[in-house]
Amino acid sequence: MVATSQARRTSQPMAVLTLAVLLAGSTACADRTPGMRAAAVGERRSDGLHGISPATPAPKPALDLTGTDGRPFDLRATTAGLVTLVYFGYTHCRDVCPATMADLAQAMGELDPAVRARVRVVFVSTDPARDTPAVLAAWLHHFDPGFGFYGLTGPFAQVRAQAQALGVDVEQPRTRADGVVEQNQEADVLAFGRDGRLALRYPPGTQITDYIHDLQVLAAQGATP
Repeated sequence: MVATSQARRTSQPMAVLTLAVLLAGSTACADRTPGMRAAAVGERRSDGLHGISPATPAPKPALDLTGTDGRPFDLRATTAGLVTLVYFGYTHCRDVCPATMADLAQAMGELDPAVRARVRVVFVSTDPARDTPAVLAAWLHHFDPGFGFYGLTGPFAQVRAQAQALGVDVEQPRTRADGVVEQNQEADVLAFGRDGRLALRYPPGTQITDYIHDLQVLAAQGATP
């Protein structure tokens, strides 16, 4: 997460701006994603997709965390046969987390309803001490008008292990002497195809049009390898 994120491509919803103001001064985010990676976004590949190919097409994890309704949530079972965008972040982040969720919400809103029905967005909290199911539900409400956003929380050690298995580095939140909470982690959106394998990664700064393009392609692909 970045304290000063890249320039936005479109104006953000008022709810996002209000949320950022409310959180200002309480939490700092840090993005350790190398800046050069963002330059790869928007490059045209031979397969026509705009995202970055993962080093390994890892299978979608079960996660087995707690959903916003307080019940156990199995990611594989709940999103079987669907394109699934997984993002590790936390609700007290002032910049990249809300900006990314706003971008995904806008991309989802511009998809044909038939395509949108085959896509889910999953926000996994890396700050479970503060991100209770109720907090996650209220935060995601700012971005999801019924597009199928899920919020998950659970023991930090379990979340970190699952994130690292997917190549996402997550560090435990820490409080500075001035009371500001910091958390260093990568901020990629992970796109799993309908076959349940990691298909693409999107670093901060990804264009909304790139999400829209790729989601249509991924949604059209079969649910089995």
